[in-house]
Amino acid sequence: MNNSIFPSIWRFIGLVAVQALLLQQAGSAIGSYFNVLLYPLFILLLPIQMPTPYVVLLGFAIGLSVDFFYTTIGLHASAGAFSGFARSIILAAYKPKGGYSGKEPVAAPAYFGWQWFVQVAALFFIAHLFWYFSVNAFTFVYFTTITLKTLASWGLTMIFVVLYCILFNPKN
Repeated sequence: MNNSIFPSIWRFIGLVAVQALLLQQAGSAIGSYFNVLLYPLFILLLPIQMPTPYVVLLGFAIGLSVDFFYTTIGLHASAGAFSGFARSIILAAYKPKGGYSGKEPVAAPAYFGWQWFVQVAALFFIAHLFWYFSVNAFTFVYFTTITLKTLASWGLTMIFVVLYCILFNPKN
């Protein structure tokens, strides 16, 4: 088995566990406007050269795993699949001038620097959270509430994303 797969498997298991056991409880204690969704980081940190259909399927899989613990049928799976699709668009928009060389296996600060990573992660997570809260409300009548929840959760989530990357320094 390829050695580059193991970090992704551990990241999948670890992020689902943290999301289900820790962040779900924290989100319900803080309130409905402050949700920390860290599991999409798995989607963002998948290998850059991975084809989009596989990323969408893996995004769906991690979302479905989180749905199991949250008892939300398909909400996180929908957001995960959307994020898997949006990831390729975001990475293409922030591609270096010469393109991705293949020497950088994942979109991590270790390969591209913190400024690039925070910009990509910020756009990725704002898209994920907006989709998540839009599907949760299932109507744009609550556009103001959706936007407020997205922005509040985005700010809190970005703090956790940076802390995760500082603590674990993903390179694979």
